[in-house]
Amino acid sequence: MKNWHIWLILASVVIAGALIYFSLSSLDNTQRYEGTELSGEASDFQLTDQNGTVMSLSDFQGKVVVLTFMDSKCTDTCPLTAADFREAYRQLNQDEAKQVVFLGVNVNVEANTVADILESTQAWRLDEIPSWHFLTGSQDTLEPVWKDYGVSASHSPDGHSIMHTPGTFLIDLYGQKRWYISTPFSEEGVRDLTLPLSELLLKHIREILQG
Repeated sequence: MKNWHIWLILASVVIAGALIYFSLSSLDNTQRYEGTELSGEASDFQLTDQNGTVMSLSDFQGKVVVLTFMDSKCTDTCPLTAADFREAYRQLNQDEAKQVVFLGVNVNVEANTVADILESTQAWRLDEIPSWHFLTGSQDTLEPVWKDYGVSASHSPDGHSIMHTPGTFLIDLYGQKRWYISTPFSEEGVRDLTLPLSELLLKHIREILQG
């Protein structure tokens, strides 16, 4: 049963990657992938951040929320996402920055303490973003959040890492889902078809704020 669950997660990650690839490859030279537009209310949740503060998604109504899902012990893709978040934040002007919050939800239930997510926050230099909150909780509180946002997470077949659905959500000032963005971490072969994650985030954040 455990092996079946692992392969199901692996399949979902592979499918997500394939969808990104085919979405990009289907674009002509005049188009660029900008993400998937969404609608509907973002599901609320309550978790604990790297400072031990309990908070809910709904606490941030009135701000644009950049929401992603991260493995607190990740050594590959999550640090790259963190770098894109830092770059997007650096490009915001002072007024814009006050209206944007960056959230990450932990997908590693074996490294889910406040100390674990504080360590990751510091290692990935996400503490350079004043509005960054890395959120964690028990397995019972995390799994419903993953489910609400279509995120799967499990050990890789070798048991050495966590596989999880990639991507970042943008939620507007009224708590409505607006965008889902998942871009390749390598620009090779797709640089003419999509912008880096940091640039897409900046573009859509400004659109929402101006909206």
